[in-house]
Amino acid sequence: MFNNMDDPTSEYEETINKLSDQITELFTKIHFYQALIAEKDQQISQLTKENHQLKAQIQNLTHEVTPPSYPSQQSYTLPPIPESESYTLPPIPESESYTPPTIPEPQSYIPPAPTQEPTSTIISSEDPRINKRLCPSCGAMGFAIREVDDKSRVISYIPRRIYAKKKACTKCRYEW
Repeated sequence: MFNNMDDPTSEYEETINKLSDQITELFTKIHFYQALIAEKDQQISQLTKENHQLKAQIQNLTHEVTPPSYPSQQSYTLPPIPESESYTLPPIPESESYTPPTIPEPQSYIPPAPTQEPTSTIISSEDPRINKRLCPSCGAMGFAIREVDDKSRVISYIPRRIYAKKKACTKCRYEW
């Protein structure tokens, strides 16, 4: 019966030794953390003192920098102008009356008469008839140019949305 248990006191002593080692280790940790807490408390107290000093400085600065009070608009009156400095407008003679300037009538545009033979074979982009259907990027003309809605520019909302038009080249995808 006692054979299974070699020495019960030795087992208890071993567990007691292990537990005492754990206790001393935990006590050293406790002391370390207490020292850390004390250090942090000192930092907190130092920072609170600094915070109070800065708040006092802010209050002193706000009291020093109060803007001067200006008189209200109702109580302010202009000083009288001496007669030597006063300016009066000269009288307008009755014979002269004001007539607005006349705007000349716009002259109507008369296109040049078409000639039988073309003067040049090169088509320039300055020609108003061609400029409507000429891509400024690739030079494509005619039906390669489409007119599409420019949805970024709304002309009217009533009776429905009407958008401005922009031109798009179907060859190079340039839009203008």
